[in-house]
Amino acid sequence: MEECRFEGFTSGNDIVTKHADRWRKLSFGVAVLDHLTNGGIPMRGIFELAGDPGSGKTQIALKIALEAQRQAPNHSVVYICTEHMFPSKRLMQMEMECKRSNANDQLVQLRNFADHILVEHIRCVTTLTACLYDRLPKLLQKTPISILIIDSITNPFLEEKDYVSRAGTFRTIVHRLQQLQERYNFALFVTNQVRSVIDSATLEDERIIPALGLAWGSLVHTRLQLFRIANSNERRCSVVFGPSLIPTYGYFGIDASGPIDLKE
Repeated sequence: MEECRFEGFTSGNDIVTKHADRWRKLSFGVAVLDHLTNGGIPMRGIFELAGDPGSGKTQIALKIALEAQRQAPNHSVVYICTEHMFPSKRLMQMEMECKRSNANDQLVQLRNFADHILVEHIRCVTTLTACLYDRLPKLLQKTPISILIIDSITNPFLEEKDYVSRAGTFRTIVHRLQQLQERYNFALFVTNQVRSVIDSATLEDERIIPALGLAWGSLVHTRLQLFRIANSNERRCSVVFGPSLIPTYGYFGIDASGPIDLKE
């Protein structure tokens, strides 16, 4: 891979105007999520969405795969599945609802969104690294993409017991992906599982935290966490951290069209 060339020192204003694409964001297409993230998913760094099963991680990932094509119509989306087969029926349902609710939008009506979502199924670290180090760079040379989605980053590493080696793999993966981001300008969105930890002092205070530990968490640029509200269709989304984000939260729902804002 080519090394990044030093472009010389420049002012903050020049960076924003000269390299505007580096600082733009992809909207979630859900107002509350855009509000929490100051506009959506940035084109630099690892953006992570953690949550337990049923909290809406994959629903949001599918929504982004559709929305990204509306915002960058000449670009495709790469979607890597590691836990289950790609939910194509659910995607088609969401695409139909999107076309129904945007009947006057010519771009939406003419585009077959599913044809531009490039799917890879992966189950282990070896195939994940082969995809990210070999097949993805070759794809990017001929196919522009707006976002790479990994759903989830957790599953390939669950059987890894050598945590020192695992931490090294994390660093290498993120370094390679950031090099590709810099060269081809696309967003990185990953989902993460969660685990329960108990305060060792009290043995009572249980917390639900993202999986993979500090070795992975220290490499993440922005982290959100989802919580399902018991006996309700509502989900809570909390900002865990982000370089320019305020730790806060909001609520959204899920219907046939995917994640939606709740009616007041």
